[in-house]
Amino acid sequence: MRSRNGPSGSMGKVALAEGVLALALLILLQYAITWLSVRSPRFQAIIKAQPTLLVYRGDFVASAMVRQRVTREEVMAVLRAQGNKQLDGVLAVVLETDGSFSVVPGPSSDPAPPTLEAVARL
Repeated sequence: MRSRNGPSGSMGKVALAEGVLALALLILLQYAITWLSVRSPRFQAIIKAQPTLLVYRGDFVASAMVRQRVTREEVMAVLRAQGNKQLDGVLAVVLETDGSFSVVPGPSSDPAPPTLEAVARL
């Protein structure tokens, strides 16, 4: 005898129910994490990333680069893409929380701008 539990049988209904349950669980977890991170600074500190300083005043921050797994070559590629010829014309390079890089132009003798206040200096 052949089984009739193909995609249109009871097995298909179980797989659909499991898929809907998994989607509902993911939505619920996303909502719970967002709710907690808005209401608890401690939880937010655990969940959310912080921008990281990779270059400051023309010097690479080696500990930050190792921790974030970023190479010198990747930083230099970002600088080239932004039209910088050397590190002397750059005050800072920041690895943002979304994985992108921000280059703060300016000579290394400039004071630190307010935009670098919330950046982790490892």
